[in-house]
Amino acid sequence: MPRTHITSSEAGITPRCVTRRDALRMLIGAGICATVLPGVARAQTTQEKLDAAQMDYEQAEAELDRITAEYEEIATQLSDTTAQIVDVSDQITDKQAQIEETQTKIEEKQEILARRMSSSYKAGPSSTIDLLLSSATFDELASNIYYLDKITESDSEMIAEVRELRTQLEEERAALEAQKADLEALQADQKVQLEDARDKQAESQELVASLSTEVQELIAQRDAELLEAQRLAEEKRKQEEEEERRRKEQEQQNSSGGSSGSATRPPAASGSGSLAAVINACYSTPSPGVSLCAAWVTNVFVNAGIGTFWGNADDMYYAWCGTSTANIQPGMIVAVNSSPSSYAGRIYGHIGIYLGNGTVMDNVGYVRTTTLSYWVSYYSALATPLCGWLGGVALS
Repeated sequence: MPRTHITSSEAGITPRCVTRRDALRMLIGAGICATVLPGVARAQTTQEKLDAAQMDYEQAEAELDRITAEYEEIATQLSDTTAQIVDVSDQITDKQAQIEETQTKIEEKQEILARRMSSSYKAGPSSTIDLLLSSATFDELASNIYYLDKITESDSEMIAEVRELRTQLEEERAALEAQKADLEALQADQKVQLEDARDKQAESQELVASLSTEVQELIAQRDAELLEAQRLAEEKRKQEEEEERRRKEQEQQNSSGGSSGSATRPPAASGSGSLAAVINACYSTPSPGVSLCAAWVTNVFVNAGIGTFWGNADDMYYAWCGTSTANIQPGMIVAVNSSPSSYAGRIYGHIGIYLGNGTVMDNVGYVRTTTLSYWVSYYSALATPLCGWLGGVALS
């Protein structure tokens, strides 16, 4: 619920020229307390209770704002950690591909060397001797010996270099896996912190709502008591005016010898495929209401016959979104765990469905269509947008 200071106008009391406190002071200072003092006293007591409740409300509201800011900070940190895990996972995948490619090169080099050694073995030592004996000069002999040594040395160095590269890549992959493990531990800790902050936020919000209700009830009670005191004061004024009128009439009758009379004045009045099915369902599924973006996504997948996947936007974000929006595919959900669009969005995030061609549909109180670039730009204010297959079901 929106958190605003409670005023008499918000409680349904018609604005007046003076405040309720002014009216109390006027009644007390008007010299009519003998008749209306109990009503004025009750209104004064209620006003004091109202002042205390308003102060409690404002303090609780300030605490809720602090907890909400803490929640948003943790949600942003968790989103950043999740994005880092996705990035490191991609790096690990790349390193593994490089390791496999390097291993293939090692096997190819070893096979070439094995074939060469096999050929040399089959030819026997005579081939080497023939090469040396065929040297016409001493320089040619020295050159042939150097050539044979270099072939063996080059083969050994080539295999050693490739093996060293593989070792380096494996060390880099191990470092990345350690980094990923640290990030996952941090992510788990941040999720616990986020859940604790959410519980505190719910308790604080409940307290604010309770105090808001109490303040409004006290405003209504105070105004009712004040209006009753004003009504009694008005009745006393009219009674005194009527008594004064009758006294003057009696004096007039007495002065005229009682020969004439006057009538009494009346009193004053008062009152086709899974992907196509989902996309078609996006256009045919109506909005379930404001702040129900995840419910709309759930209804779309139910109407498309894919399945039922419950949860808030942040639940779906943590469960199914682990892919960068740079790799988004039609039919994927795209979500953030904290949204700048509303108070509820900051707590529960926001979610939409990617239709392809740079287009996203989501529910913002009505079903809208917007560009992916705008969606990512807007909702990245508090978190990193990620995408994925809802329920792990890849649409086709």
